[in-house]
Amino acid sequence: MAASFVFLQQILCYILRYRKNVVLLQKNEYMKNLRIIVLSVWCIAYGTLCTAATPFPKTAADSVILDAIQKDSIIPGAVLCVVENGEISYLQAYGNRAVVPAQEAMTTNTIFDLASVSKPTGAGSAALLLCAEGKLNVNDYVAQYIPQYHSDVQIRHLMTHYSGLPAYMTATRLDSIYLARGVEMARAEFTIDTIARCKRPSAVGEKYRYSCLNFISLQKVVEAIVGEDINTYMRYKLYRPLGNSTMGWLPADSLYDRIAPTECIDDICILGDVHDPLARIMMTGVSGNAGVFATAEEVAYWAIWFMNLPEETRINGCNAGLWTDSVSTSTGSFTQSCRHTGYTGTSVTILPEEKRAVILLTNRVHPKDEHNLAPLRRALNNMLTP
Repeated sequence: MAASFVFLQQILCYILRYRKNVVLLQKNEYMKNLRIIVLSVWCIAYGTLCTAATPFPKTAADSVILDAIQKDSIIPGAVLCVVENGEISYLQAYGNRAVVPAQEAMTTNTIFDLASVSKPTGAGSAALLLCAEGKLNVNDYVAQYIPQYHSDVQIRHLMTHYSGLPAYMTATRLDSIYLARGVEMARAEFTIDTIARCKRPSAVGEKYRYSCLNFISLQKVVEAIVGEDINTYMRYKLYRPLGNSTMGWLPADSLYDRIAPTECIDDICILGDVHDPLARIMMTGVSGNAGVFATAEEVAYWAIWFMNLPEETRINGCNAGLWTDSVSTSTGSFTQSCRHTGYTGTSVTILPEEKRAVILLTNRVHPKDEHNLAPLRRALNNMLTP
């Protein structure tokens, strides 16, 4: 944009010099050429205004979020964080983070259970980092790292949900089988072993089926390569270098007073434990499919890290498992959108080419799991498109 205004300034200077030399030209020729130059200036100015990214409409965003809280009662509260030009431009808290057993006001430093947003921010990012370092390739077969695994599944099948695996496994049923068999292995190891040998509803590469089992498998691949649990690895490898001191699995007890509770069952609210049953019961809180806790600001710093990666790095790492598609901009062009949502009421949408992102964190399942956030998410995503 700055270059366009410099060019405009040069043209206007030319007009002034041209006018001084008008005596050398016929009057009608002068007017004709002047009209052409002025028209050109107007076209460039108009094009500059049209191609400039429209600022995120913060007041409109405030309005739709407050309606969701006060008018529609679909969420108790929320935190919105907006990234523009690769920097945080807006951070706002709304409503309450808890309404049961007592009301607590939402704050911008509230820590949320990210649910499935853990997939790209956790195991997906870990895999991307390892691919960038040459320690992993998305064309590697999973069985290279988990020997008993389905022999035809590659890393990219896990990250893009084309492995053929079932969408989920019921945690209570899996746990009852685990207890009945009396196996001599931890619940997490039993879970991955069951996934590795389970019957698949479709062949690999045949059908897209979003599956939590894909990212639990990816977690185990990462841990096999780095030689430690994914929580330890990601905290020192990515989260701490980004300045994200609270981001990670298994939040410390000292952080509980900042955590947004999720569902209340028999008058007891889940607080500090992951809401997802498979992650909570079978994976004991550290799971590739869910379990990362973070503030909206921390997710924004992660999004900035992601959008600043070279495009080749993002592609070679399957965009960390984010859903990708093209969206139309106001100028009629198309730009890439990378996004993910989480069951508890979380979402992140990134436009890497535009250096823009919107992060909405809510605990919509508190106190009861009853409401749909799709319209609110859609409205905010539409506001993000330049």
